[in-house]
Amino acid sequence: MGKKKHSVNMMFTVMLLCIFALAAIFVAVLGAKVYANSAEKLQANFDTRTSIVYLSEKVRTNPGAGVDVRSADGGTALVLTEEISGKVYESWVFVSNGNLCETVVPKGDTPNPAAAQKIMQLASLDAELKDGGVYITVVTTEGEENTTFISGRTGQ
Repeated sequence: MGKKKHSVNMMFTVMLLCIFALAAIFVAVLGAKVYANSAEKLQANFDTRTSIVYLSEKVRTNPGAGVDVRSADGGTALVLTEEISGKVYESWVFVSNGNLCETVVPKGDTPNPAAAQKIMQLASLDAELKDGGVYITVVTTEGEENTTFISGRTGQ
């Protein structure tokens, strides 16, 4: 009988250890999923806010005549006009191939999306001149959407 009791105690201990190991693995996997989900949301929030701040600062610090909204690479582009050394240039900010891009061209020239500088990943950009400013809507590659209004000098 003593041996049987010892075997039952050993089996109970092993089963308890297995249950503890499974619970630890479950908690670790669950924690990893929560962390990954939080990291994705933080990245999407960062991308949305960064793109909005970048575009807002481009509009607010534009020393030129204002902001215009035009079509570029199948989407919307913000066009900021500026005079440098007696020549007028246009800064085009638009989305091309999943990236927010910027290029500067002499006024009247058409920008080449392939030559534009990539700023960050962004799915789409939409802008509308209205109410004495510009409404800007961005959508990140994760699908996060954010709209902001920037008052200031717009239109020409």
